Amino acid sequence: MRLRLISAAVGIPLLVAAVWLGNPWFAILLTAVALAAGWEFLNLAPKAEAHPLRLLGLLFIFLFTLNGFGFTGADYAVPLMSGAVVLSLLLLLARGDTDGAALGWAWTLAGILYVGWTLGHAAQLEMRPDGPRWLLLVLFATFAVDTAAFVVGRAIGRRRLASAISPGKTQEGAVAGLLAGLVAAPALAVVLGLPLSLVESAALGVGIGVAAQIGDLAESLLKRSAGVKDAGRLVPGHGGILDRYDSLVIPLLLVYYYVILAKG
Repeated sequence: MRLRLISAAVGIPLLVAAVWLGNPWFAILLTAVALAAGWEFLNLAPKAEAHPLRLLGLLFIFLFTLNGFGFTGADYAVPLMSGAVVLSLLLLLARGDTDGAALGWAWTLAGILYVGWTLGHAAQLEMRPDGPRWLLLVLFATFAVDTAAFVVGRAIGRRRLASAISPGKTQEGAVAGLLAGLVAAPALAVVLGLPLSLVESAALGVGIGVAAQIGDLAESLLKRSAGVKDAGRLVPGHGGILDRYDSLVIPLLLVYYYVILAKG
């Protein structure tokens, strides 16, 4: 817990400053996070007996992240995905190794999608006039869900939530996480001045509570299949960058598409 608090005390102000100041600071930070998370994801593969194309994966994670900022004035997500599919197949053919080729190819594309494509949504959200405020809502609501689930689960958790995937997670912690999202999102909407009614913000908070815990469990499933506890060691008390990003993946997509579809 001490290491978690120290990491939060250092990392959260840095993250908030980058989001609020915008580019180039946010672009630099997001790109660094994407490459670090991508490296950790691709390094899980050999432990799962897969052999991904690391450099190609990192290149396309970088390109997908930059594409989200729209610096060129156009969206190249579809051409980028097409390029990733074709180039990865060509490189596998050049490698000429049939042992685990299909699994390595799948892991490479999964890393590009899981890290690069999803983080591109954070870039697109940031580029909106009200984008920094929406990003802060996602970040702090997810942090509230994570913290409540962890603290309550450690303190009073008795019934396992998904023991085969993540033995430390409990049903009591999951309920606490949902309640934290329900409370945090409306409070953040008021503080950040977001155009949300109480019903909208409460529903979004519950959605973030569910999405954050699904994302956390999904990454735990991947790590369990690779036989590791943490994806890395870059964040003291938390593991790797990927271990912090996992719970943000689905909430980020949820809020992004809510904003695009409901708020225009």
